[in-house]
Amino acid sequence: MARTKVLGTMMAGGLSLSLLLSGCGGGNNNAASGSNNTGGKNAPVSTAGSKEVVELKAYFPGDKPSGFEDVLKAVNEKMKADNVGASLNINFLPWSDYGNSVSVKMSAGESFDMYLDAPWLSLSQMVASGSIIPLDDLIASRKELKDSIPQQMWDANKFGGKIMGIPLGTTQGALYGFMIRKDLREKYGMPELKTVADVEKFLYTVKEKETAIKPFVIDGRKADKLAIIFSDDLNTGKVSDLETSVPMFYYNLNDKKVVGAWDTASLDQSFERATTFYKDGILSKNIAQEQNAQTLFNQGKYAATFYTADGVEGLKYLDALKNQGAELEVVVPNDESSKPYSTFQQWNFLAVPKASKHAEQVMDVANWLSIKENHDLLEYGVEGKDWEAAGDTGYKSLSNYAFPGYVLTWRPNLVRTPDNMLPGDKEWYTKASESDTFNVSPITGFSFEADQVKTEYAKTTPFFDSVFLPLAQGVLPADKGQAMLKDKILGVGGQKVLDEIQKQIDAVTAGK
Repeated sequence: MARTKVLGTMMAGGLSLSLLLSGCGGGNNNAASGSNNTGGKNAPVSTAGSKEVVELKAYFPGDKPSGFEDVLKAVNEKMKADNVGASLNINFLPWSDYGNSVSVKMSAGESFDMYLDAPWLSLSQMVASGSIIPLDDLIASRKELKDSIPQQMWDANKFGGKIMGIPLGTTQGALYGFMIRKDLREKYGMPELKTVADVEKFLYTVKEKETAIKPFVIDGRKADKLAIIFSDDLNTGKVSDLETSVPMFYYNLNDKKVVGAWDTASLDQSFERATTFYKDGILSKNIAQEQNAQTLFNQGKYAATFYTADGVEGLKYLDALKNQGAELEVVVPNDESSKPYSTFQQWNFLAVPKASKHAEQVMDVANWLSIKENHDLLEYGVEGKDWEAAGDTGYKSLSNYAFPGYVLTWRPNLVRTPDNMLPGDKEWYTKASESDTFNVSPITGFSFEADQVKTEYAKTTPFFDSVFLPLAQGVLPADKGQAMLKDKILGVGGQKVLDEIQKQIDAVTAGK
């Protein structure tokens, strides 16, 4: 299954999410001057009855976490005691040059054993060039690793029918909604909000009755999500169109045709609502330039903001509780009788270079890290020093240690949640992490390869920022914006892009 670096906003979202979950802000910024090598230089010598310990060299992006040396020492010591036959030598490289640095190392024939790759980095090229190895046979015999990742996730993240990297993720699909001020809802005698229409009524109530608090805030860069969250069919399988992963292009479930956003019936209601909300002042007149939504909501200046059940978004807004009398509530409109669709695709992968001589040991380590106590040791640190358990699935942080789990340790069945997480946030994050929450999308396995229409595709992408975002924000009225988007995209050869997406999806869905 070919993938390409055309994911646009997904790439940015993946980077943003990764950086947030890695806890970079609390770590030591030691990566700027080059790699940070930790562990493995004095690897234990094998003794009678134990495996020879092989040092595994890894490259990952970002800053070395605070206190990482102590944690990695404990990890290597436990792997020795458990007779894994490996030790870890992890090198952190700056985000700004990570992809290029790894590619250069591979091209130069440097021998290393594992690294993070992704569709938004160089995974497609590495697969096509044979620079990384398939892992199917190696994974088949590692039970803990296999069982720690849902089968739907294994099946959906193959390339050319093969597992070319361990998919690293926690959630199995997207569940969107709203973070609202519960105290304001109760102040005006409103029951719990369960539908998008309920949220709309809440926003208009705040607009009418509050003088110092405005209704809704979202960063302009995320405003494409407004085209999703203002639909009455949010988080259900009742939609008639699915996102294709190619911005502004959708797959119609009824006639199995690819359509542009201007012909996507599922978006009509959202575009109309955004138009009205913008005109009525529910959405800020400055929405296109807004980049401080989190701060403004936390300062108590807004009654609602965007939410997604990813384990990160909800934690951003806890500072809002510092405002006198403020209470928070997560609202995720849904219909329990109608599961939303998911492709189960992930955006981070642990890959093994062809030059590695230790693929077996890499999989042994991945399998060892799929056991809860070992996973917790690397992901959260030394228990009692860096963290303490809060039940079977929660934890309380005791230090600034924060390992970027997306590079190695993320397992949907092993993740813990911080003890200060809002109950509603934890509930929906848990649901998003469970494969049974979602139906498998009929276009699972599709990932756009733009080579055949790269000129036309390159010409269409600027219209995401210049037309689609203003349309989703309500700045461009629905009828005018949809017509303009159609004229602009089709005017630069967009029909060829539509046809190519259709051709590739038809190839994926044939026989399903």
